[in-house]
Amino acid sequence: MGRGAPLAGLTVDWKDVEPDCTKAWGRWRHSLNSTYARLAASAGMCPVAVLPCGRSGIASLVSSIDILIMTGGNDPDPALYGMSPEGCGRIDYERPRWEIPLYRAARAAGVPVLGICLGMQSMAIAEGSPLIRDIASAAEGRCIVGHHGTAAEPAHHRITTSGGLAGSLFGPSAAVSSFHHQAVASAPDGFSVTARADDGIIESIESDDGLAVGVQWHPERDGTGRALLSALLGRAGGW
Repeated sequence: MGRGAPLAGLTVDWKDVEPDCTKAWGRWRHSLNSTYARLAASAGMCPVAVLPCGRSGIASLVSSIDILIMTGGNDPDPALYGMSPEGCGRIDYERPRWEIPLYRAARAAGVPVLGICLGMQSMAIAEGSPLIRDIASAAEGRCIVGHHGTAAEPAHHRITTSGGLAGSLFGPSAAVSSFHHQAVASAPDGFSVTARADDGIIESIESDDGLAVGVQWHPERDGTGRALLSALLGRAGGW
């Protein structure tokens, strides 16, 4: 776009405002972990927060950024993929209903997208794939990789890649930082699985055109993110 550093649009977390404060402050408080902004900056990008602006403003918003980074968060409403809430933790009802149209607008405009954790799950839902609502319950007693951990101490495990951006950047295997209990059940049409954990859980998906990549791990925490962002933006051309 010829305007200096590329702009990386970062989606934000939605938190309820205390009921007695909504008149003055509104319904939502929006926030963003600084690790996401540092990740974008480390890749030579200018991080900007993407704040909800209503459906009518999405096209204009997307046209102003060079890459969309869909960040992590709580569990997306399972009604979005036709399932009940059994197995879910804290559910985000409103956030995915705004971010899914945002993702679709970015795809229509040819803006590259990196989906991280919830971001990857929202991408899959937008493309028609369901989620595994709780990995441990679905495993039915079988030995599985520790995916969840805690916010203070995320889990760490290895992934095995199978081509795509993950394979080209990290080789056949890599160690990643993980903090999730849900996962994409299958790659949607037009996407391929490019990494799995040792228990078979999908850890990365990639669109056939290479401009949308989802990772279930947290690349902003483990050093894998800079290479992912730089390579993905490079695929879009012009940088």
